[in-house]
Amino acid sequence: MKKSADLFLLLTLASFSVAAAQETSDKQLSTTQATTQATNLEERTAIDIFSLDASYIFQSEIHNDGGFGDQDAGELDVEYSHRFFLGGHIYLRTGLNYNRFEFGKTLAPLPDHLQSFSALIGLEYMVGNDVGAFIQFRPGFYTEDHVGISSFDVPITLGRVFVLQPDKLFFFVGANAAFLRGQYPVLPLVGLVWRPNNQWTLNAVVPEPRVIYSPNENIAFWLGGQLAGSSFRTDRDSNIVPHKLSNAQVDYSEYRAGVGFDWSPSDQWTVTFAGGYVFERRFNFERADEEWKADGAPYLRIALKAAF
Repeated sequence: MKKSADLFLLLTLASFSVAAAQETSDKQLSTTQATTQATNLEERTAIDIFSLDASYIFQSEIHNDGGFGDQDAGELDVEYSHRFFLGGHIYLRTGLNYNRFEFGKTLAPLPDHLQSFSALIGLEYMVGNDVGAFIQFRPGFYTEDHVGISSFDVPITLGRVFVLQPDKLFFFVGANAAFLRGQYPVLPLVGLVWRPNNQWTLNAVVPEPRVIYSPNENIAFWLGGQLAGSSFRTDRDSNIVPHKLSNAQVDYSEYRAGVGFDWSPSDQWTVTFAGGYVFERRFNFERADEEWKADGAPYLRIALKAAF
């Protein structure tokens, strides 16, 4: 599918900035130590974050009580956000996100694409570049093409990290809610991060659990899974059969497993190359009581992240 393949090839570069702190005299150091520590903390925390993630899934049959032909799929996700320092460890994070799924044509009464345009508004408790706690809102339109009140949603995610062993063992707990989601509007989030040494990390946190091996600071090899997708509102279509799929709510999901390679030429940049297998893709029209599933297929993924 040409459109999906084009999405997979997109990459964008971003610029980066560097900050520096001025030393005080020995006489002033004792009275300004707290201020200096706060400034250093702010400098170590990434202020501007950009990410681009593109993937392509090869063809597989889609079915619902019978076959409807083969379909491939592609995804593009682009996001930029900025952190505003509020005081202490607290930051206000704001940004914009665009997410799009493209689908090959089949005999099934399914959209050929789904997309979202959303803002990002959140509060984060930062320890350097690590997020200790956060609450995040993503108001926007989650739609096929039509932008209206029926396609508006405000997904909410919150979480907190508990340090069980400093620099080694962390426990994450949180929740995600989406009003447009038909199945499980509220999902609990629980996970564990274990770093037994500088080379190995077990990141058992959805949506991307991984086992990571890092021979040095610039390279990381990983094996893991990924849950992709979102909830959308389709357009009105007087010709669609069954008619209940017109302007319907749909939960789209992909269940992936694969291997990947992360390359970080500097502290600000990370490029990811990955591939594996999508065990299932699903269009679940929960409120219309209809569901289409696609069989498993290989996938390829490339991603870029910049934090500066």
